Amino acid sequence: MIHVAVGILFNTKNEVLIAERPAHKYCPGLWEFPGGKVEAGENVFDALVREFQEEIGIKINSADSWFQITHAYPDRTVLLDIWRISEYSGEPNGAEGQQIRWVSLDQLNQYPFPEGNRAILKKLCNS
Repeated sequence: MIHVAVGILFNTKNEVLIAERPAHKYCPGLWEFPGGKVEAGENVFDALVREFQEEIGIKINSADSWFQITHAYPDRTVLLDIWRISEYSGEPNGAEGQQIRWVSLDQLNQYPFPEGNRAILKKLCNS
């Protein structure tokens, strides 16, 4: 099982940050909520902070665990550990060359997401 820290980040317009998966990663070209794998010996919050620094170029100062979901793809199973980011510093950018976008909740259905993200989308749009 692959443990993944996922961050939900809103701006002042109540838009959520999404990022396009790069061509060299699993599910290339699909959109996702930023984050990444939790390394051995690393706690989830530290993984979230590290991944956002590496991928989005911001420092997370505060975040709260929201919920977890497990999803089985044909060749792997992922545990998505979803956090709501409440405080950060810096300006988000595609630090690894990926596209990022601020999107309103009613526009999320215009973007293709990996199957494992469906529960996140449903919970976001119903909250």
